This record gives sequence, structure tokens and C-alpha cells, in this order.
Amino acid sequence: MVIGVALLILSPVLVFLLPNFIANSLYFRAGAWFVFVSKGVYAVYAVAFVLLIAACFVLFAMSLQKKSLLIGAGLVIASAFCFYLGGLHYTKLTDQGIDYRPVLSFTTHHYEWSNTDEAIYRSVPSKDGDSTFTFTFRDKTELTMIVNQLFFKFMQPIENRLSYEGVEVEKVLVPPKD
Repeated sequence: MVIGVALLILSPVLVFLLPNFIANSLYFRAGAWFVFVSKGVYAVYAVAFVLLIAACFVLFAMSLQKKSLLIGAGLVIASAFCFYLGGLHYTKLTDQGIDYRPVLSFTTHHYEWSNTDEAIYRSVPSKDGDSTFTFTFRDKTELTMIVNQLFFKFMQPIENRLSYEGVEVEKVLVPPKD
């Protein structure tokens, strides 16, 4: 019960910190600028913590009976699987290009900067939504990233690298909604 309550109290903080920490620990290598995770990963980690907390409360509520041990073990295994799935997703900017694996996917995609066909930065007022940066590659695949404070720090290096490859970043200013 104590472990379940502690997880219940700590999980909001852990859900906020763990995805980025784990992604950078697993995928950051020499030549990488940064490793980003999307909002979907936070939801996967939240589900994992809910399953882990449920396992603790099932064990407490059913007084450690054989049935509760089986249910608890199943919930812990499901939680571990969710943590594994959440740890697979990342978007990494490197000197060579962009590597990414979408949420709940086992396929990693790699695009060199020279394969970028178009780049569009859409600046949206914060009260109206999120600004986005969309890469369109030569095979017509699109990668859209939300521009938060962390991503914004990499805007100049991205623009410089794309300019070196002959791709100009189109900047679109979205007017405020009334």
C-alpha cells in the first residue's frame, strides 16, 4: 500500500521527467544535437504508471491472495511493456540528419539534411495553440515537431544546416483568433 501511495504521489513528476531522460540516455550519441519526445510518449508513460499503481492496490485490496498475485503480476508486466513502448519513441537531430521513430512503432526512420525538400515554421500565438516546424523530405514524408522552448533553441542551427543544403525555411505567421 505504501508503495502504491508513493507512486501515486510521485508519478506526475516522474511522467514529466522520465520520458526525456530515458530517450536521451538511450539515443544520445556523439554528433547528436538533442533527442526530443512527443506528447504521445507522456501518455504512454502515464498509462504505465497507472498500471503499476493498480498492481499495488490490487495486492493490498485482495490481501496478497494467489489470485491477487497473478493479477498484480499481469499488471506489472503490462506496465513494463508500456514503459518499453514509451522508450522506443524519439526524434533526434544530428550533424548528419534526423532520426525518428513514431509513437508505438518499431521502425526507425533516418533522413539526411540533404534529403529535406521543404521546411515550414508555423508561428501560432500561444493562446491559440502550438507553433510547429514541419520537415518535408524528398519521398514526401512529413515530420512535424511542436516548437516548445527547448526546440526553439535549435531553430538557428536547423536553419543554418538547411540553408547550407539549399533549403530555405518558410516562415508562416498565423494571425491570432478573435
